Amino acid sequence: MGNPDQPFLILTAICDASARPAAITVGHGDAFERAFTASAAQPTEGVDLVELPIAPAAFAALRKHLQIPGDQVTVYDIFPLSPALDASFRGIAGQFLAAEALWALEEQGMLSGVPFTVQFDVPKGWDKDPKKLHERLVAEKALDLTAAAIETFKAIEGEWEKASSAA
Repeated sequence: MGNPDQPFLILTAICDASARPAAITVGHGDAFERAFTASAAQPTEGVDLVELPIAPAAFAALRKHLQIPGDQVTVYDIFPLSPALDASFRGIAGQFLAAEALWALEEQGMLSGVPFTVQFDVPKGWDKDPKKLHERLVAEKALDLTAAAIETFKAIEGEWEKASSAA
């Protein structure tokens, strides 16, 4: 377990499942650079990247809503996780956080009514039901963040937003 006052950062990549791997990789490099720049002045426990591929039609609806260029095949965000979370569970935690963002947009009607399904990469023995996943992640202390870790993340998120809007 790391320092509880230092968040572990998860860089999520919602990807067009039909995109060429090379295009995704270029996007990952740019996103990592923004994440490292955003977090450079803050103490963290590390950064992992987690992909959440979605169907091309769902990604097209996301692209339209976010007004992103047609050649962009990934949408990135950054989230904090507790350093107490076992490293083997970071992937599912990141996928779940990215999916929650999509579900929120879908509930608000922002994805033009295009349905999307999420294929989670769950650890062996975990239930794929979103409510059960949420309960399990809470039980695993995924979001048990101290006040100091939350403040650190807020500073990083502010820098992330600046770097992302400049990109």
